[in-house]
Amino acid sequence: MENQTSPQTQAGTLEPGIANLLAAISGELDREVENGLPGEEAEALLGMLGEARQALEAGEHAAAEGFLSSMKERKPEMAPLQGALVYTIIAQQQWDRVKEQEEVLLQMAANPEQAGDFQGMVASQLSALGHDGRAAEKLEALIAKLPGREADFVPLLSAVYVRLGRPEESWSIIEQALPEEGQESVVHLPLVVSAVNRVIDLKKWDVWAKIQLRVRRYLKSLTDENEQLRARVVLLLECQAYMQAGRFREAEIYAELAYGMDSHNEEVRELRKQMQEMHGLSKELEKMRKDAGIHPGIAIRNMEWYYAEFNEEAAVSLRASLPEEVLSRIDAEPEKLMHGILQLRFRYPAFYRRYQEEWQEVYKQKQAELAQLAGK
Repeated sequence: MENQTSPQTQAGTLEPGIANLLAAISGELDREVENGLPGEEAEALLGMLGEARQALEAGEHAAAEGFLSSMKERKPEMAPLQGALVYTIIAQQQWDRVKEQEEVLLQMAANPEQAGDFQGMVASQLSALGHDGRAAEKLEALIAKLPGREADFVPLLSAVYVRLGRPEESWSIIEQALPEEGQESVVHLPLVVSAVNRVIDLKKWDVWAKIQLRVRRYLKSLTDENEQLRARVVLLLECQAYMQAGRFREAEIYAELAYGMDSHNEEVRELRKQMQEMHGLSKELEKMRKDAGIHPGIAIRNMEWYYAEFNEEAAVSLRASLPEEVLSRIDAEPEKLMHGILQLRFRYPAFYRRYQEEWQEVYKQKQAELAQLAGK
């Protein structure tokens, strides 16, 4: 799940691109302190950086620009700072000023390749802030201007096309950019990952067997240890992103690819097993939602335990989102609830296996409640 296909960042959090720029600014300040920057000045700059971060987290982009501009007066040579300013101005949709600030940033590029990197970063910022049309125009121009760098720009453009409702173009540019088998290198890793994600986004499962085989061959072609490590990290990050979104079919795809690279790694083996189980749960959950005969106490408890594995907030808030009529039936008719628990292993075996101890405890509680009522 590439960043560019994720939902827009919620208030109180930072979009990964701007978060990385702020981290780069902080890192450069640390290095300057080591090289003799006076502590008082460093403290002032870090203070302004902290204020800018808080403003960005609050969605106050004009205020963030003010703090970053104050830093710029002292450190105009700092490229990440200039890049962060581009972001704040895009957020304010002041397009003439965006162009001016982008020119300032590009003048800092040491060579055409770095200038392309800077322009790609601006395209990513445009996309992250919801301006996919502008991002697409910039990326299309970059690809035309810099042949040979498709691996750097096509993945983002393909994702942008998905959001713009241009699925055919999204898929075709990936197909065109992928090199011939045997000609790939680690440079093409983003393209390979994008091919997998486009199969997912566009539901092109009819070509998945073909794409999966090619991806596995590509991963096996990486013989350098550092390249293999890089690929495994990328696969695991994609798996984690889908897992956190509760998309376990997709997470399992990446866990399987990582397992194919390193089947002896105990952590990878365990991750694969977990994703297989969670994918099984997600399929049973869809079936459970359509099951009019299931006891509410069984369905709701299963959902709470399931959500708690990847989204604690959703688990906690589940009951608050339910109507009172449903809530009143969670522990009603304990005999039916107990019968439903006994049937769970046959009707929803994945849920029963996953939460067997929890269900045994609920069964004992209801059994005790019935015994207490019978004794009155």
